[in-house]
Amino acid sequence: MPLEVRVFATLRSYLPDYDPVRGHSLEVTPGTTIAQVIRQLGLPPEEVTLILVNGVHREEDTPLTGQERLALFPPVGGG
Repeated sequence: MPLEVRVFATLRSYLPDYDPVRGHSLEVTPGTTIAQVIRQLGLPPEEVTLILVNGVHREEDTPLTGQERLALFPPVGGG
């Protein structure tokens, strides 16, 4: 089962074929870190400020098994 990647807001512009309904499916080797996935997708690491794996906050150095749901968010502002 491949890694399910969801990107939000301005990060979507880096994946021109991104489908917001289905997300992006990616095969990764177990042990691949979130930082490696971010680089593989061509996302600027400095623009990824919130990372969730299966709905739980994680850091870029977290290793993945390849069967998770990974959500990547840029800085969010509001008021």
